[in-house]
Amino acid sequence: MKSILVPTDFSDCAQQAADVAARMANRLGARLHFITCLDLPQDWEQLSPRQRDMQPAAQQLINNTQVRFADLQRAYPDMEISTAYCTGKLVNGINQYAEAHHIDFIIMGSHGASGKNEFFIGSNTQKTVREIHRPVLVIKEPLENINFDKVVFASSFHENEREAFLKFKEFVKPFVPEIHLVEVHTSSLFDPPYILSRQAMEEFRGLCSPFRCETHIFRNFSIDQGIRNFAEKIGAKLIGISNHHRHPLRRMLTGSNVEALVNHSEIPVLSIDYKVENEENTGGQVQSDVMTAG
Repeated sequence: MKSILVPTDFSDCAQQAADVAARMANRLGARLHFITCLDLPQDWEQLSPRQRDMQPAAQQLINNTQVRFADLQRAYPDMEISTAYCTGKLVNGINQYAEAHHIDFIIMGSHGASGKNEFFIGSNTQKTVREIHRPVLVIKEPLENINFDKVVFASSFHENEREAFLKFKEFVKPFVPEIHLVEVHTSSLFDPPYILSRQAMEEFRGLCSPFRCETHIFRNFSIDQGIRNFAEKIGAKLIGISNHHRHPLRRMLTGSNVEALVNHSEIPVLSIDYKVENEENTGGQVQSDVMTAG
């Protein structure tokens, strides 16, 4: 992990994520990147200086943003920091910046969302978790110290979850963690047979070496609440979950366990996603957002 990106709107919530990111970057020797999204006129970067002078409010917004970026530089004087702003949709700006700067990891703050927002609008954090093919750590509360020494990885433990788990293990490795593998059963017809779940989890237990590992099958009426209840019960410091993209209609009808977990968990959540070779592009073309690096 050599590059960490923090999307920010300079709120208290975003500042919590920035503090976590700075401490992790310092511990791992990583470069820290910040990006914000500005509501600027369309094609701002293509405007001439004279045309920009005719829109002082936009220029003032940029100046204020540069001041806030300078404050971040002063807040973390010993860090290598890059800053940038984008226009248009934040998630498109994050994606373009992450590709251009080879970002390994994203850290975001979140207040969560509720009601219809969870399914139709969603927070920027939800959209990032949903659309960006990189690990995303979501922070809800300030962390006095970063010590992920007891962690949960929730999964169905199918073979296609193996790569996500290995990425999770790589992330928590510096903390010499106690790893708890959990599968939540909801007493539905779709729950796998107990014995098959146990066999699959035992295979993943073998991947945990050299760390201590325990396996659990936890029952609850919903997967996301089951994960949260289990993590709180054992005093976990971090929840990891593989993030498989789903068809938008299916997500609205049945919900996304990852997005629900991001919204509702007070414990930090690490959503593991990654780009698959020859992956079909189903998201359409990315808008030509403007990106200016500092």
